[in-house]
Amino acid sequence: MEKRIIKDLSADELAAAMAAMGEERHRAVQILKWLYQKGAASFAEMTNLPRDLRERLDERFVVTAPRLVESIRSGADASQKFLLETADGALVETVLMEADGHRTICVSSQAGCALGCSFCRTGEGGFERDLASGEILDQVLFFKKSGYLPPRRRFNIVFMGMGEPLLNMRNLAAAIGILNLEAGFGLGEKRITVSTVGIPDRIRELAATDLRFSLAVSLNATTDESRRRLMPGSRDLGDTLAAAREFARARRARVTLEYVLIAGENDSDEDAGRLAALSSGGPFKLNLIPFNEWDGCEHRRPGEDRIERFIGLLLPTAPAVTVRRSQGRDIGAACGQLRCRRLSRG
Repeated sequence: MEKRIIKDLSADELAAAMAAMGEERHRAVQILKWLYQKGAASFAEMTNLPRDLRERLDERFVVTAPRLVESIRSGADASQKFLLETADGALVETVLMEADGHRTICVSSQAGCALGCSFCRTGEGGFERDLASGEILDQVLFFKKSGYLPPRRRFNIVFMGMGEPLLNMRNLAAAIGILNLEAGFGLGEKRITVSTVGIPDRIRELAATDLRFSLAVSLNATTDESRRRLMPGSRDLGDTLAAAREFARARRARVTLEYVLIAGENDSDEDAGRLAALSSGGPFKLNLIPFNEWDGCEHRRPGEDRIERFIGLLLPTAPAVTVRRSQGRDIGAACGQLRCRRLSRG
């Protein structure tokens, strides 16, 4: 019998597996706590389970963990980038950031990316495969087990690493379910952010679930023509914003509209006016991200004067506006720079 990876099971699936083995439901809760709160690497460590159950679990399931290939620390800020290898050899980058004492983990949902956005380095290497829910959760567990997250210290998770989360919907939902679960990580919507190019039907599907997370939509342009040029995999701008409004109404929370500022591409006065009009009066907040340059990309970061003018043009009518000064630019760990190659080579 081929063993299943136990971290790929949702809480309900684990409970069903316990029932099929003739065990009570509370055994599933005990296993979840061992896996996600205590970071158990084997069933033998789960000492409050009967020995017979531990042996039967070991016959049916396996507890996997990623291998650290390499890591690099920024010389400019407190960020670190990590290259992790999954059990089948797929390589995934994840980033740990710290600001004002708060730690944030930037996790990947896919190995590579199929969307090919012109300003994002991840798509340069193409798409390998979706990450299983356990492989997504293992990125968070890596930091807990390695001591990067102090015990009982709050932390945030952002799905802003490699891949488009909503193209890996089933595994994303399963991972968020464990992140929300009290017996798992116990994180609420203010601690989890999913960033997407905006796939309207998937946004609406998620709005109907009880999963707790915040939504960020990568807008990055103010017309469909320029958006498709920058983001070939993007959907209709109007439908994307309509779905974002529906999500906000369902959750009674604002949706963040992310906008990567690229010199000469989407940073004109006219772009600022259109962005203000698109967002004004809606359940949105704007997050401007000055482009993070990387070797081989033709795009450039706007100058500070241009950035400040763009902000100034937004402020009279747009909702709340923030500017993300990305960490890890010197180690290729900033927004749009993840490529999944040997870190020491950039």
